[in-house]
Amino acid sequence: MSRSRSIRTNSCLILSRQFGNREQTVEIYLSEEERVEALKRWWKENRRAVVVGVLLGVAVILGWNTWQSTRLHKAEEASSVYQQLIKASEAKQGDSVLKLSERLAGNYPGTAYASLAVLFRARQQVNAGDLPAAQRTLQALLESTKDEGLQHLARLRLVSVLLATGHGDEALNLLQALKPEQEGEFGSQYAVAKGDVYAALNRPSDAVQAYQEAVRLGDVSPLLQLKLTDLGSTTSSGIAH
Repeated sequence: MSRSRSIRTNSCLILSRQFGNREQTVEIYLSEEERVEALKRWWKENRRAVVVGVLLGVAVILGWNTWQSTRLHKAEEASSVYQQLIKASEAKQGDSVLKLSERLAGNYPGTAYASLAVLFRARQQVNAGDLPAAQRTLQALLESTKDEGLQHLARLRLVSVLLATGHGDEALNLLQALKPEQEGEFGSQYAVAKGDVYAALNRPSDAVQAYQEAVRLGDVSPLLQLKLTDLGSTTSSGIAH
């Protein structure tokens, strides 16, 4: 009798466990069904936005690649034209220099080649005796370029043009507007330019000091030594050795 009761008890436990597992399985099944249905609803409501987002992402990538390719192609073209400009300048082909510099400025604005071409144009204008045009060209470059190296070159060449046109005071103001610490690696060139301006303004002592500063900064060119020697014969301040 007790054995029969034990069997019935064990059977009930087994059935209870099986039934409980079945309920748990049903709950999991229903939960997965609900998730699938929720996912379907979300996709139905958002699929257009998702597709548009993917397409926009692809368009951005393709657009970026195209832009990069175009930019590289433009740079290669500009480089080729710039090489032609250098050859024309070396061959002293004034008309070609002007045309090529204008082509670079017009077709490839914003590139370093276009800015460098302006310097060639200004030099050709000087060679042709059109100093006012050269002054305008260099002034425009100085005001427009963001490249510090080009700013220095444009400023130094503009000073030379101003001196050639008799505007020494204006040239000196242009140089003095720049602080010594802003001159960077162009320090010796600025010192020479100041010496030239002082000499043109009949201030030999100041010119000697400026030239000596250029020597101190590393300029040992024969032309500079000639300038110092010439000034040493007309000023009591002499030349420091």
